[in-house]
Order: sequence, then C-alpha cells, then structure tokens
Amino acid sequence: MNEAVLFRAARRLSKGRFCIGDTQPARGRNIPGKLILGRNPFKLSAMMYQTAAEGTGRWTPYFVSSDPLETSEIVGQSIISHSLAHNSRQKRPATVRFRTASLDTLTFHEMAYSMFGKGEARINVPNMANIYLCEINLEGQMAVGQMRADRSFRPGEIYMINANGPHTKIWQTDGRQMMIKIHQTDMEAALARLIGMPVRDPLVFDQAPCPLSGGAATLGRMIDLLTQDLEQEGSFFDGPGSGDAKQMLLDMMLNALPHNYTHLLSDTSPTLRPRHVRYAAAYIHSHSREVVGLDDMVQASGVSRRSLHEGFRKYYGVTPMVYLRNVRLDNARLMLKQKGVGDVLVTDVALDCGFNHLSKFARAYKERFGELPSETLRNA
Repeated sequence: MNEAVLFRAARRLSKGRFCIGDTQPARGRNIPGKLILGRNPFKLSAMMYQTAAEGTGRWTPYFVSSDPLETSEIVGQSIISHSLAHNSRQKRPATVRFRTASLDTLTFHEMAYSMFGKGEARINVPNMANIYLCEINLEGQMAVGQMRADRSFRPGEIYMINANGPHTKIWQTDGRQMMIKIHQTDMEAALARLIGMPVRDPLVFDQAPCPLSGGAATLGRMIDLLTQDLEQEGSFFDGPGSGDAKQMLLDMMLNALPHNYTHLLSDTSPTLRPRHVRYAAAYIHSHSREVVGLDDMVQASGVSRRSLHEGFRKYYGVTPMVYLRNVRLDNARLMLKQKGVGDVLVTDVALDCGFNHLSKFARAYKERFGELPSETLRNA
C-alpha cells in the first residue's frame, strides 16, 4: 500500500468511516462503511502526519498505532516530550487514535485509547516546560497528578495541567479526551490583560479536576463549538477570526478554572486600575510570603497612604492589608489542595504563606472559604 493510498485511508478514517473491529484480519474484504483491522493496526507514518498538520488550522487525519514508542514520538512532537507504556492482558495491544488542529497559536488534540479488555496506558511528563494543557475527559476512567497519578479524572470533568512541572496520567479503561495546548506566554499575557497588571508570580491552576458546570460548562461548550467548526471545509475560525476566538477561549479558561489569581478577577469593573494601585498589587503578589507592611506598599506605589487606601477600596473593595491577607489565604488553599494528609502540615503551609499566628490563619481561612484548613487538606 503506497503513501497516497494510506493518506486517502487516513482522510476517510478522520471522517469516521473506518473503525477498529475484532482481532481477525479482514484484508481484501469489503464491508460498507467499515474497515476491520487485524493484528497490525493501521499506522500513519510520522512524516505523513507532520506533512498533513502543517499549514492548516483544520483537523489532521487520525494517527493510529499500537506501538508506544511511535505514539510517544508523534504525540510528543505535537504536545510535549513524554514517556509512554502500554500494559494489556490481551493478545491485542492497546491502540491509540490521535489527531490535532490549530487555532492561531493554540492547538487542539483529540486522543482515544482502546484497551480491548483490561489494560492501562501510563504517561509521564518530566517537565511541562512553558506549556499549559487543558484536558476534558469525554469518556473512560483516568487518574492524573504531578509525581503520582493520585486524583481521579472522570468523564464530564475538566483539568488544567500547569506549566513547568511534572505530570503523570494513567488511562485505566477505553477512553477519549480533548486537550488544548497553551503556551505560557499566551496564558500570562491574557491574565495580565484581565487583571490590569504584570504577572509576577507563576500562574498556578488548582490541580483537582472539576465538573463541567457553571462557567466551566460554558467553557466546555465553547471548546466543542470550536472543534466542530474546525471540521468544516469553510471553517469560520480557520482564518481572520482565529485570534479573537483564541483570546475569548483563554479569558474563559482564566475565569472558569480556579487558580492563584482568581481573586483578582472577581472585580468586574471595566475601568483600568490606576498605576499606583497596580504597582502595589504587583508588589503584594511578589512578596506575599515575606513580612510586608503598609509602608512597603506605599513605597512600591509611589503615593500616600490615603491615596493607596482609597485606590484599593475603589478598585478591589478592600484595604491593602486585607488584600494581602486574601492573597496569602488563596496561596495557602492552593497548596493544601495540591497536597494530601501526611504530605504536609497545616502549620507549615501557614508559615510558608506568610502567616505567623495559626489560630488567626484558621479563623480567616474559614471565613473566606467556609471550611478549616485541615478540612481542605483532608479532602484533597
């Protein structure tokens, strides 16, 4: 079978005309609308896959393989370098199906696994270097985490993998997911635009998968709209509108998924915050774990105490010191939710986030989040 025939087959596969059937080969047998693959599943070569992906925003043909090394190479070129191991108890190995599309500098990736019985696929990324990856579980059971895959990732949930850290995933059943790859510079530029000040501390999303409800449900529908549009010959978003769609999608991610800057997005006022307010807020974020007083904020802002108080009251609804406390509380909650009982002590988290009095920290934490720090840690 030459490359031209393979390419046409891949195009038909991408339109859902082919499917993987039983273990018995059916070469040379015509079955309307279906091709049953034998023990050596169809493989689209890396060269063909890359060629098809270049110069277009629309979906590439599917890459299909049972070879973990080949799969790791192809997926790694599209998303990020990683290791992959398949473990199947069946004679027929686990098979992956993967394709990609682009929207300006964002890329969408659809991946599906077929285990043909009991099995699993283990993925390990040593470092998500400068990449955020938003994932939606469409089908199947998975587990995700940083060093260990210790959090369940269920169908109908969304999860943001943070940049510049490890990531581990285990596919535990047949499954399918959608992934959106975002460069760190794009995500931080969108955040800076939304909060009206430079991003000094790393943007860190909550590492617990969350259900597609509320704002996350709207985000999910937007992703579905974009991916369906990119299926069309006359795709609206595969053109001049791609930049606007990208900006809207990033804004929705930042507003719908919790992270350490979420409290800055609660102010919906369209008014641009004045420079002295932005400078003081940026100083607070950069030094929240240190001993910070009002005089430090005044010096960073370049205005008087009175002007700084008035600015924070007007644009954030709180005093500068309350704003500092809220930043510390948000950082503490994020740390507690990323850990687990036995991995960290509440006292250590409180001290690391700038709190010197544990009782005051616990009281302020419960007032802000409706539960004690120990309860957050226990439920992590």
